[in-house]
Amino acid sequence: MTFSRRPLWLYPLFQIPLILLGIFLATALLFWLFGIGRPNVAVAIGLDLSTSTYAPQEFNAPGTVMSQEVAAVRSYLDINDRLLRQPNQVQVFGFGGVTISLTGDFQTDSQKINAELTQALQDPNLPQSVANESTDINLAIQSGINALSKISDRCREFLLVTDGGAPVSAEIITNAIAQRVKINTVIIGGESLELRAAAFATRGNYHTTASANLETLFTERLFTSFNSNLKWIIFWLGAAWIALMWTLVLPLDRWIFQNTMQMPINLAGQLALGNAFFWTAATPGIIIGIYRLLNLSGLPFFSSC
Repeated sequence: MTFSRRPLWLYPLFQIPLILLGIFLATALLFWLFGIGRPNVAVAIGLDLSTSTYAPQEFNAPGTVMSQEVAAVRSYLDINDRLLRQPNQVQVFGFGGVTISLTGDFQTDSQKINAELTQALQDPNLPQSVANESTDINLAIQSGINALSKISDRCREFLLVTDGGAPVSAEIITNAIAQRVKINTVIIGGESLELRAAAFATRGNYHTTASANLETLFTERLFTSFNSNLKWIIFWLGAAWIALMWTLVLPLDRWIFQNTMQMPINLAGQLALGNAFFWTAATPGIIIGIYRLLNLSGLPFFSSC
């Protein structure tokens, strides 16, 4: 590759990639600062209301695991209303041996959801309605999937909160994958290999925590995960990396390979171009690998979920 000894910045092969590098970095910064590209999300939350979450105290008594579950949901609703231009649609379920909806259908009005949740929890017949002497996690997950399957224009997240694990039917996991529902599980004070497997199979989150940390988990980890535009940021940084490799073609050719390493002009040019072509071909695969490592699915152009 033969060039006269004009300054590098006078060549289009340097100018165009440099301009694109600036554009891609600026775009990544804008997406990060302003949350551009955040997905629209529907979240079904299943709360364990069985006796193990409050006995020997009264139903939803202060300080119980159940009261911490409810407080975490209210904190989620609070930031959902304050931080998002398009809040998540949320529906809350309670389960024991039976699963029932504690709020109306999916909606974005946090005040209305909170009021409906309060009214449901004050119902003296609620413990019997959810059959609180037992816990059917399969039914709870299936109920969440059924509700979310009716949502067609949003990413679908089911969040299960329980203080114990149980086997999860393979059929339910298959159904969740088919309906594009992510199963997110929070185990309070324990572990569950079955629920971990269900979460990972559907690209959901799995967390274990103490009940006192539930609010922080809901607001700082789960809310952020559901409403992340990280896929876009990684994409634009990947594009910037490719642009950088092309920006470096002439510096590598002239300064490194020819001047420093004393290579012939043709070999220096081939190596410099080969480096750019290599990273252009390899970067998309690296981006997809990072997506998989971070439990993200699909390029943002094709899927925001």
